[in-house]
Amino acid sequence: MIFLSLLLLLWGVPLSNASGRLRSFHLINEQQMSINEARKTCTSNYTDLVTIYNGEENSELVNFLKKSSLSTGWIGASSCKWSNRNPVAFTNISSNFTEENCCGAINTDGDWECFNCSSTKIYFMCYDQDYKQQSYNYSLIRENKTWFEAQLYCRKNHTDLVTIRNYEENERVKEARNGSNSFWIGLQYNTNVDWLDGGHSNYTQNNKSKGCFTFLSMHGFWVKSNGNGCSALCYKSFIYVSPVKKSWEDALIYCNRHYSGLLRIESESDQKEIQQELRRKDISGPVWVGLRQSRLFGFWMWSNGLHVGHWTNWKVGSQTEHLISQHCGATEEVDGEYKWSDKDCRSEFTFLCEVK
Repeated sequence: MIFLSLLLLLWGVPLSNASGRLRSFHLINEQQMSINEARKTCTSNYTDLVTIYNGEENSELVNFLKKSSLSTGWIGASSCKWSNRNPVAFTNISSNFTEENCCGAINTDGDWECFNCSSTKIYFMCYDQDYKQQSYNYSLIRENKTWFEAQLYCRKNHTDLVTIRNYEENERVKEARNGSNSFWIGLQYNTNVDWLDGGHSNYTQNNKSKGCFTFLSMHGFWVKSNGNGCSALCYKSFIYVSPVKKSWEDALIYCNRHYSGLLRIESESDQKEIQQELRRKDISGPVWVGLRQSRLFGFWMWSNGLHVGHWTNWKVGSQTEHLISQHCGATEEVDGEYKWSDKDCRSEFTFLCEVK
């Protein structure tokens, strides 16, 4: 197993011509990976399976597949979702999970299968969240209901229809059936695309293929599948988003100690990468970056001493006048776009470090 992991890493080739300064793409050159194996490899060694934000990125990834003589690669697009809106991080889907009015049930073997959400009436399983143990407590409800009726019951009396996050939980759910035949779990087929890393991309492709997960073909098309037999297209983000809030000075000390300093924004491309990462984390700001103003001369510079270049992104179109400005810089969402703003350096915000 250790040898296989090392071999997969050696096959993880960086995609230089499609990578920005703050994000790089990587190909895991193993053609028979399941979606579970692909995602585990990506999250263990990089950030996640790739989210595609525009047609240019799609074309660059296609070219990379061609150069590597590969026909397909998993991407992070998913057409299935859990009732509690969590991403489908693990799957045990059987081949029939392809219908638009399809909801998930687990059978006696632990496989997930598709039944009509509205017309099928079977038992179902709810869960209760144990926040102290970070685990789920399961309850099999021996009443025949449609998936939507079961969802309503679970949300009223428990937390929700059961979500299965990994193989161990799948085994626990299977064992908790107590002799029951197939019963509802919280999985539902979704015609819209969600991204496994939580990314908010509006770019998509319409096709007639069916399945929960998606691979990119060397012809540029997205093809839906239920999880077997592709290489993996991963990405690595060089942006660290702090889960705690600090003043600008304390954030600077933390980033210098643990990473490569507070984040610099050198171009529109950098700003887009930051915007994508903050939306993925559901953060609207303000968020500290490495901007600071000279109190004496009034010009803005990065925390590493570099002067802010020609490209800027101030929310009012230009920086605030020296005498009335605050002296530390943040980025925050303004009318749907992330802009720079001056803030009191003593304020405590989430902050961004640069990872190298």
